[in-house]
Amino acid sequence: MLSGYAFRKLKDSKYKYPRVTSIVRNPDILLAIYLDSLIVPISELNIVWDKKMLAYVMKYYREIFLHIENLSKEKGVKLRIIVEFSKENAAFLNSLRYCDKRHLNNIMESFQISDHTACVFHFFNKQYEQLDQILWTNCRYMVERKQILFSSLWKMATPVLFEKMS
Repeated sequence: MLSGYAFRKLKDSKYKYPRVTSIVRNPDILLAIYLDSLIVPISELNIVWDKKMLAYVMKYYREIFLHIENLSKEKGVKLRIIVEFSKENAAFLNSLRYCDKRHLNNIMESFQISDHTACVFHFFNKQYEQLDQILWTNCRYMVERKQILFSSLWKMATPVLFEKMS
């Protein structure tokens, strides 16, 4: 478990040190780390969201993510996202103008990689369908493995003009 002290150290170092791989269950730290992982990147943010995670973001973080997209544009952060396209998420995805969006069927896990230095994995409470814990890591090996996976998925995914598919 990530302590408040370790979290402060991570935050102060922009999530570079100490090297940590931890399950985060504390709701306050979970939300802070999750949102920071979207806001802090200075060069690149790569996201893979399965249907459940995309639905969750659309329901609870829609405005926050639109704000993050604007921040990314202002800071010049390369923002790429791979999702499963559906009629239910078309309007939201269509509203995202800055990020590079691609479609892939049957996405099995959700994760995001910030600046090739940190990775977040999402876990849901099965009973309540709520995001109740994340695995956060800045372990170089794990982040590199997920970046390789993202790059492979990106090559397989189809660039989609969502405006034309609604």
